[in-house]
Order: sequence, then C-alpha cells, then structure tokens
Amino acid sequence: MTIASSRRPTADASADRQLQIDVWSDLACPWCYIGKNRLDRAIASSPHAEAISVRVHSYELDPDMPDEATPNLEVVAAKYGLSPAQAERMEDKVAAIAHRDGLPFTADRVVANSFDVHRILHLAGSAGIANELLGVLQRALFSGQANVYDHAALIEATSRLGIPRGRVEEVLSGDEYADAVRADEEQARVIGVTGIPFTVFDERIAIPGSTSIGAFADAIQQAWSSK
Repeated sequence: MTIASSRRPTADASADRQLQIDVWSDLACPWCYIGKNRLDRAIASSPHAEAISVRVHSYELDPDMPDEATPNLEVVAAKYGLSPAQAERMEDKVAAIAHRDGLPFTADRVVANSFDVHRILHLAGSAGIANELLGVLQRALFSGQANVYDHAALIEATSRLGIPRGRVEEVLSGDEYADAVRADEEQARVIGVTGIPFTVFDERIAIPGSTSIGAFADAIQQAWSSK
C-alpha cells in the first residue's frame, strides 16, 4: 500500500522519528465520529504521542446528497428501506455505543452534502489543525448542537480555531481545495477503500472501520516498532 506522504527526509532520521496516521472519513459517518475518539485516545496513551501526526482525508459517503439539510432519520430510513421506528432503533444502537465511549450522540441531527466541509478541512490541514477541526465539527453535529454543514456555522467553528474568518469565507465562495478533495477520493479508490473510517499507519498498516482503542494502540506500536 502506498500513501502519498507529506513528510520530509531529515539529516538525522532517528532524531526526527515520526509516525503518520492517515484517516479517510466523512462528517456524516457516525462510525467515523466514534473511531476518531478511539484513535485519539489510543494516540494519547502512546509513549510516542508527541511524535504522531494525523492527516485527515476526504471521503464522501453520498456525493449526490443535496446541499439542503435533511433530518438524519429521514436519510437513514430512505437509505436502508426502513420505517421511521426502525430507523430510530438503528440509531439507538449506535447511540448506545457512542455513549459508552463518553460521546454525546443524538439521532436528532441533520445530513447534507459534505463537499464544502471537506474543502474547509483541507484549508485547516494547511494550518495543521484539520484533525482538531474535524473533532469540533463531529461533536457539534452528533450532539445536535449545530448544523455544521451550514456555511455560517462552518465559518464560526473554523475561525474559532484561529483561521481568519475572511479566509474561510473566501474558500467557501469559490472552488478552492475541490481538487484536493477529489484527489483524496481517487487515492481511496486506488488503495481499495470501500468503507470508512479507514485508517493507515505509517503508509503500511491499514485498519478498516471503527475498531477498539486497544487495536488502534496495537497498530501504533506495531508501526512504530517496525520503522
């Protein structure tokens, strides 16, 4: 497996030993929300935490989703051919897992086209805060606090992390980073990503899905030990 890397070689590789983790995800994906929390906790528990970086990659679960926000339960019911009650029971099962992990989670949220969210995450990536912004957006969405697909909410969340409001507005008003989103999605296709989250450690060890904190920790240690 080959993942395009942004890491630069150094004269003293041992002194600058780093571990890069690449993650494909989408804002709409509840398992990405749960998986990110588990991965973050695995990283925090690692003795190498300060030398680990996470690079966020774009993956749209439904590129044809309209820009207009739609109630989540309506989307789930239509996608899986369920009744409203069945859709709610499905969400309840995911909510129980999220709550066990200490995460706020409600079925009373919205879904919309995530392309602009991905573009802003690439903007955040240029400042080194994409993973942080993703966490902020996920928590706001899945807790039901905000529709972060909405440009005003997206601008507010991003500017709070230090990116100038005018710069976020500039990106959203045009098509900047659209090519970066599509490049991520093409890379996902090439390496065989068929579901998310999809996590790759040091360009060599891949974990599909939202696994346990322990499994993520083991992958970190394995990747670090074999560098």
